[in-house]
Amino acid sequence: MLDLRQLRALRAVAEHGSVLRAAAALQWSQPTVTHHLRALGRLLNAEVVTSGTDGTRLTAVGAAMLPHAIAILDRSDRAVQEVSELIATDRRRIAIGVFPSAGARLLPRVVRALQGAGYEPAVMEAELDPLLDAVVALRLDAAIVYASPVHPTSLPHGFLMTPVLSERLSVIAPSAHPLAGRSGVRLEELAQENWVAGAAATDPVDAALARAAAAAGFEPRIAIRSDDYAVVAAYVAAGFGVALVPELALPGHLDEISAIDLEDNTFERRIFLVTAPSVSSSARSALEGALRGQASGVRRDRRY
Repeated sequence: MLDLRQLRALRAVAEHGSVLRAAAALQWSQPTVTHHLRALGRLLNAEVVTSGTDGTRLTAVGAAMLPHAIAILDRSDRAVQEVSELIATDRRRIAIGVFPSAGARLLPRVVRALQGAGYEPAVMEAELDPLLDAVVALRLDAAIVYASPVHPTSLPHGFLMTPVLSERLSVIAPSAHPLAGRSGVRLEELAQENWVAGAAATDPVDAALARAAAAAGFEPRIAIRSDDYAVVAAYVAAGFGVALVPELALPGHLDEISAIDLEDNTFERRIFLVTAPSVSSSARSALEGALRGQASGVRRDRRY
């Protein structure tokens, strides 16, 4: 049976490079560290460390076990902390992640729903891959993510990925643009425009634009790039070009910007809630309800 002390010994050796230093860091005896490493090796049917003149290092098996050890130890420490907090405050902590362009629009309702259900949310903002990695490693209980053909999502057994809302992708343009404020615009009508794009061509929104533009017979002419939608909007306002942005990222503070709705119904981004197996049904229901309730409020005044 796996013992947390085996995992602590493995992690300490990986961090300190010797059994002696690992023992000092753990405040154990050196034979105790060796005992738990050998027990872990017997459980895995392979040695997890090897020693030489330069110290002790993990074997390939030990290195493969290390990320699991870290995740399990982090989760066990957090379990003790959460239960202690629950006893003291009658509220349970829940860690949730969100991608940057959704934070301001989605988080207020989500936080209120969780607090109303007796949870104390801790929020982390990150891009798609770090969010998914954090949920799988159990550093996060849940994450609000979007579907991306560039980064297909595969989750281990027991993790749930639930669709909660969809958002349109719209073009933003200077308010003086001839198509500003119009709906049902065909993408080819923007073929001669300069575009303000994401930081990399692999950005999912840019990838969607590139695919649609290729189908319409043109290649978007990229004038400048940024990974911050507020900066993208400022560039558009300054006249660098037009930009394709998700509804959740539409700016609400620049009078010089107006939205253009595209005719193509494929310009849509699906938003999902990813939850770890440890998330209770009450917390999942609160999260799903808050996000689905937000769906009716995603659309907004299209004129800035």
